[in-house]
Amino acid sequence: MATRPSRWLACLLVCVGLAACASGSRRPSGDGGGGIGDDGGGTTPFDAGPRPPATGCEDSARWIYLVDSGNALLRFEPDSATLTEIGRVSCTPTSQPFSMAVDRHATAYVLHQDHTIYEVSTADASCRPTGYVPNQLGFELFGMGFVSESEGSDAESLFIAGGPESGVGLGSSTLGRIDVGSWSVSRVGPVAGSPELTGTGTGQLWGFFPDATPMAVRQIDPANGGTLRQFDVSVLDTSGIGVPNAWAFAFWGGRYYMFYMGALDDSTNIWRLTPETGVVEPVRMNTGYRIVGAGVSTCAPTILI
Repeated sequence: MATRPSRWLACLLVCVGLAACASGSRRPSGDGGGGIGDDGGGTTPFDAGPRPPATGCEDSARWIYLVDSGNALLRFEPDSATLTEIGRVSCTPTSQPFSMAVDRHATAYVLHQDHTIYEVSTADASCRPTGYVPNQLGFELFGMGFVSESEGSDAESLFIAGGPESGVGLGSSTLGRIDVGSWSVSRVGPVAGSPELTGTGTGQLWGFFPDATPMAVRQIDPANGGTLRQFDVSVLDTSGIGVPNAWAFAFWGGRYYMFYMGALDDSTNIWRLTPETGVVEPVRMNTGYRIVGAGVSTCAPTILI
C-alpha cells in the first residue's frame, strides 16, 4: 500500500532527528528513466518456472504489477526478478497513486491520494475513471487486493483495509469489501495495523503490516479481519529504526513479496517470504523506484514447478 501521508512520516522522522528525509511525496534520485535501478545486494531469481495460469485467465494476468509515487507503472516477474516499466499513469495531474489491485483480466485499479479509484491498463498505462464514490463508510485511504471466493473459483472479491487518512499508520484500520459491479463498500471488521493486502487463487487473504511491532506478514480471516497466521519480517528494515516510507505487497508462486522503502533507503527494496520456512530474503535491492502499490490477480501461480 502505498505512500503514506507525508505529515505522519514527517512526525516520526523528526522524533529520530531525520526530518530532512520526511517528505512523503519525494521521489528518490534515479527513479524513472525506464531503468531497473542499481541491483545493490543483487538479484535472486528462482530456478523453477511457474505453472501456467488457470483456465480462463489472460496470460498477462499472471504477473505482479507495481506503481510508484512518480506514476511509473511496472511489471514484475518474480521467477526472473525482472522489472519492466510499462508507461506512466496519468489519471490526474494533482494526486499521486496510493495503492493498487489487479483483477483476473489484468486490469489495475489504482487508488490515488485524492481518495479516487481509477481503472488503469496494464498493457499501456492508459487510465479512465470508475464509478467508485470516494470516502464511503469512512474509507478514505486503504490497501487493496483481490481474493478468490474459493480455491479455483473464477469469482473474486476486492478487499480493502484502511479508513480515515488521518489514521494511516497509527495502529488500527478497518477491513472492508468493494463490490466492483456497483462500487459499493461494506465493512467486515477491525484490523490491527495499516496493511497492504494481497489475495490468492486459493481464497486466502494476506496483509503486510510495516507499522506492526514486530513488522509482520499475516494471514487475515476474510470473514472478520482476525489474524490466522503471522510471520515476523522485521529483518527487511535495514535501518533498524522501523520507520516505513512506502510499502506494497503481493503473492506469487506460494511466496509473498514485500516492496519496502524505509526512512533511510534511497529507493524501494524487494524481499520475499517463504511461508513454509519463515525465511525472509532479498530479491532486488535499490530498485530506483519508490513503489507505493502492488497488484496481482488471482490468476497468479499458487505453486512453483
